[in-house]
Amino acid sequence: MDYLFLITILLGAMTYHVTGYPTGAPIVACEQMRPYHPPTTTTGEPPFAIKITQTFYKPGSEIKGTIYSPTGVLFRGFLIEARLQDASSTDPYGTFSVIDSNTQTQCGMGSKQGLTHVSNTNKTSVNFSWTAPPASVGDINFRLTVVESYNVSRYWLRIFSAVLEDCAKHIDNPGCDGHTTPPNTGSTPPSNQSTESTQHMTTTTQELTTTAGSKIPYDAQCGKTIGCFPKCPSGCDFLVSWQPPLTNRNGDIQFDIKMMVQQTTSLWVAVGLSKTGKMDKTSVAACVTNEAQAVDILSSHNVDHQNIPYTNPKLGLTLIHSSVSGSEISCSYVRQRSANDSNFWDLSELLYLVVGTGPFLQGALQPHSSIPVVSKYRVNFSEASVPNTGDTTSSLVKLHASLMVIAWVFFSSVGVLVARHCKSLVESETMCGVKYWFAIHRSFMLCAALCVIIAFVVIFIEVGGYSQVAAAPGKAFTKAHPILGIIVTALTVLNPLMALIRPAPDGEYRFLFNWAHFLVGTSAHILAVITIFIGVNITKANVNSNVAMAVMGVYVGVFVLVHLAMEIYNKRQSSVKSGYIKFNNMADSSSTTISLQMRSIYYSIHQNDNNRSIKTSGSSVNVQKVESNTPFLQRVLVIHVLLMAVAAFVMVYLIASATQTDQL
Repeated sequence: MDYLFLITILLGAMTYHVTGYPTGAPIVACEQMRPYHPPTTTTGEPPFAIKITQTFYKPGSEIKGTIYSPTGVLFRGFLIEARLQDASSTDPYGTFSVIDSNTQTQCGMGSKQGLTHVSNTNKTSVNFSWTAPPASVGDINFRLTVVESYNVSRYWLRIFSAVLEDCAKHIDNPGCDGHTTPPNTGSTPPSNQSTESTQHMTTTTQELTTTAGSKIPYDAQCGKTIGCFPKCPSGCDFLVSWQPPLTNRNGDIQFDIKMMVQQTTSLWVAVGLSKTGKMDKTSVAACVTNEAQAVDILSSHNVDHQNIPYTNPKLGLTLIHSSVSGSEISCSYVRQRSANDSNFWDLSELLYLVVGTGPFLQGALQPHSSIPVVSKYRVNFSEASVPNTGDTTSSLVKLHASLMVIAWVFFSSVGVLVARHCKSLVESETMCGVKYWFAIHRSFMLCAALCVIIAFVVIFIEVGGYSQVAAAPGKAFTKAHPILGIIVTALTVLNPLMALIRPAPDGEYRFLFNWAHFLVGTSAHILAVITIFIGVNITKANVNSNVAMAVMGVYVGVFVLVHLAMEIYNKRQSSVKSGYIKFNNMADSSSTTISLQMRSIYYSIHQNDNNRSIKTSGSSVNVQKVESNTPFLQRVLVIHVLLMAVAAFVMVYLIASATQTDQL
């Protein structure tokens, strides 16, 4: 059956290219109204329209019309049918008559339910005559497919006329009681043409980007006759719909997925049915495109974070229709209720819906380029439900990000400032046997190290080991995040280990430790901040990257300015103290301030004494230490601590409040 179908398509395509369908259009062409030319993409609004003489019909009445281009674009081929306006059936209605030498009747009973071209010569317009069916069938409009050119295969699908109202249902229509209505030349689909949309096609292998503001129309039948995901009445970035198997004995269900994408080649868009609401334990139906944009359907399942194809690559799936229209990919398929595989979930179960997209390379689905969107609750596919999207942002990812921010934006930033610039504060007092500045520095840096280690372990648990980042389009730099994170963690652990074996303050090699401690700690801090900047752009975090980048930018600016201000202040203070010292209890019992440069002094200083003994040529004096307990240092330190706390709090709030949207 598959071979017969393919042969029919190929024969139909060849005859259609040359002279239309001289021996009758294939059934599949009449049903889908789609030329079998090479793969296609859109080029814009259709340059063709349908003009009809009236907007109502009675059984057996005749309606005339014209296929034309308002802008004068020539065309070569066409196929027009009359179908139910609500798209509840794909059957054509009524019959066409030949009134133009460029036309012939095709399709349906007696080959008169469709009208097509005789030859592929250029045409400016085509006239047609249509006779309504002998009995009332409901509102109708004409549906048109136009082939503009063959050399560069360009054709246009789903061009609609204005609605022909059934007088049996619209007795208030002025034309139905003997009066006529003005002709209508509109070709825009009516507002309630819910299951059809105008598509315009042309062959190209160029990658396309999404048009700004373009959306997939939300189907008015969602929640009524079909199930839909997600709920997006104002327009959708993607829309999955399914028809409950009310008349299907086997319980098989037809799924339709439409998605706006940033490139149309080498791509997969997939609908997953999950038992967990995550990627693990998910049965996947993926519509894939190759470099020529040909669409195929593949069946697979996920185990943990790995996608595994079934032995039969199309297990339980039958592709019905697919197309690539500009930056929109559309795919319709039937999924069997069940299959002979333990990882193929039964549609009678309640399952989560998972929708994702990513690159398709070397015949395999590559990691998704954005975080998949998951339904908030399990779906009953026998009902026309409309589930909302759920929050798929992992709590472990949020914990990892929050701990890293607290470690570097708050603890490390304060600890570094105290060690670098605040040693002179309360220098003569100690806490737990060490000076205050060192006690604060050590406590804050140990807290930072503890946060980093916990965050490191948490993210490895979340991703199940080392895992590369799936970079969104235009954000390939995010792939550096896990590598930089490992380096930062290694440096964070190394620095306190080095401190455990540091030489004594007066040791010969103490200066080497000081430099190594400074370089390792500074490198870790700088790389950590860079890693945070990268991390807020990872799609899995779902953070508002613009706001987060702005907050981190302000943090860096404040951190640098405070360090510069304190560096300048301490340098000035150091230059003043180096020239003068205060002497007390001299031989004449007076206090005198003298310049050390006035005469040569031989002295010895006992490092552990608060009052140091200095020997001169004729007397011994005591030196009183001058402490720099200035209000400036205290104020700047307090301001710095508060600003770092605010920056960390804002970042943690952005991370904790991040939720999954219905965008991919």
